[in-house]
Amino acid sequence: MSEEYEYQHEVEELAQKSATAARLFDVRRIIGGLFTIYGIIVLIAGFTASDADVRKASGININLWTGWCVLAVGLLFLLWMRLRPLSAPGAAPKPEPRPGAGAGEG
Repeated sequence: MSEEYEYQHEVEELAQKSATAARLFDVRRIIGGLFTIYGIIVLIAGFTASDADVRKASGININLWTGWCVLAVGLLFLLWMRLRPLSAPGAAPKPEPRPGAGAGEG
């Protein structure tokens, strides 16, 4: 019985490590982080744009608008990851009991 408990404990520990690794390498975190960093960089370029750069783009500060949009997309990815975290791999959702489906029916 002790061996069975040890194996079960090992399996649970490995499953927990696997879930942590899956959350760590969630693609939404990587994409959101990169978009956020790039958005900040392009925003800085937009705030420091010269008048000649703005005139080239028909009077529109393209870097500023693009920076805001890219930053918004990155933050949306990070928000999505925060609101809908990954579940543990292999964990199936438990079915909820139906109301009224109890003993004594039939």
